[in-house]
Formats: sequence, structure tokens, C-alpha cells
Amino acid sequence: MDIVVDTNVFLNVKNKEEPYYTSSRDVLDSIDDGENRAMLSTVVLAEICAGYYLTGERKGKEDFLFHVLSSNNYKIVDVNVRIADEAARIRSQTNLRLPDAIIVATGTTANAEYIITNDLDSFKKAAKFIKALSPREFLAKLRRRH
Repeated sequence: MDIVVDTNVFLNVKNKEEPYYTSSRDVLDSIDDGENRAMLSTVVLAEICAGYYLTGERKGKEDFLFHVLSSNNYKIVDVNVRIADEAARIRSQTNLRLPDAIIVATGTTANAEYIITNDLDSFKKAAKFIKALSPREFLAKLRRRH
């Protein structure tokens, strides 16, 4: 299944943030195991890398980038004119913050089924474009499919 993964899912795992850590880790594991394919906006990469720079974790940043760039289960999606225009349309209709609108536009242009996030309040504004699920909700949906 093709999904879009929001920045906070990665941060929950990196920082071992409860109550989200376990379900976020399991979503990322499902990608690593090839059960799902993640579309990652370059905005997500920038947000994650910014955190590594702020904390001086150069090796962590390099490991993260190597992991997502070398995996066939992650597709990095650049912000191009089509995505920028779609993000502008989404933002104008939902009042999402522009980075979040770009992440949603990444999903819609890549035909992803869901955006996985722990910021459901924000992303539910974009429900007419893509369905937002928490990692727990997504994992429950996967279990029902199997």
C-alpha cells in the first residue's frame, strides 16, 4: 500500500516519544519490511534534518538519509511545479500550514491511500484530498486486511 508519512512519525521514533513511539515504530517497520511503500516529501526530509542539525547529530542525520535514500520502500518526492500548485490549492481550501499542504499534495499526486500522522487535527482538514490516519489506526486497518 502506498502511504505518505508525516514528519512526526519519524520524530516519535527518533525521540522515543510516548504514547506514539510503538505504533509509529511499527508503521516504519512495515515500510522497512516491504508491506507498505512510503512517499516522502522533501519537506519531511528537511524538517527531520533540521532537527538533527539543531541537536548536532550529524551521524544520525547521515544514517537517516542513507536509510530512506537506499531503500526501495521509500520514494522521495521533490517539490515540483505540479506539487507546488496542488499545495497552493489545498492550502487555499483547508487553511493548512504550507508545509503540511505540500505533504498532502505529495500524497495526492502520488496516488497514496493515506497520510500517516499523529497530527490528526490538522490533517483532517484535508480529508477531501487524502484520508489521515494515526499510526494506530493505520496498523489496525492493516491487521483487518490480513
